[in-house]
Amino acid sequence: MDEHLLLSFADLERSHWWFTVRRRIVSEAVGALGVSGSLSILEVGCGVGGMLGELRTRFPEARVCGVEPNDAAAAIARGYGCPVDRGTFEHLPAADASVDLLVALDVLEHCEDDSAALAEAHRVLLPGAPLVLTVPALPSLWSQHDDDNRHFRRYTKRTLRDAIADSGLVIERITYFNGLLLPVAYPARHLARVTGWRKALGVGRPPAPLNALLKAIFSVERVLLRRTDLPAGMSLLAIVRKPEA
Repeated sequence: MDEHLLLSFADLERSHWWFTVRRRIVSEAVGALGVSGSLSILEVGCGVGGMLGELRTRFPEARVCGVEPNDAAAAIARGYGCPVDRGTFEHLPAADASVDLLVALDVLEHCEDDSAALAEAHRVLLPGAPLVLTVPALPSLWSQHDDDNRHFRRYTKRTLRDAIADSGLVIERITYFNGLLLPVAYPARHLARVTGWRKALGVGRPPAPLNALLKAIFSVERVLLRRTDLPAGMSLLAIVRKPEA
């Protein structure tokens, strides 16, 4: 990805309805964990750094670091004041039992061997420390967008639960999210598959009124997720921990 495109994506991440609301949902999920103090926080696949900035604001006393395989993206992410090392989920540049909180947002689906990635999470986490991750959900929603972004899979709650359980991590919560827009997403993706209209599923920012409307609809789920799990959605959020012993 060239520098101009990366800079455009960094701007998109700051304002696009999906990225802004997902950051808030994840931030609130992390806040509910009750962790605080001089933590070691690592985000794998941090991209251009939007979530790093969110974590740095929420945990001002923590050491917030990123891992990113793309050098140009990592350079932009460092603008949030966080160290960013080159690496992947399957090969994390962190010592055994050294991380208090690991965050991986829409990264696991890029790993051909998700078992190896989750085993790495188990390795670097301190005993009792949490991993917060999101992944795209529902294989029936597979589209050109997944192909373009080199996804290996979309998950269901069951397949994600099985992958996590096999790693030895302990599941605290798995919930779907981004479900209120499913009635729109299914026909849109079906239409895109039938017509080959690739732009229908792109991540470009929609016109401002539509972006605001989608953001408002998606934001309703922030309130719902504080109280309950959602039965369906285009994404999954999981909170898991490394066992104490």
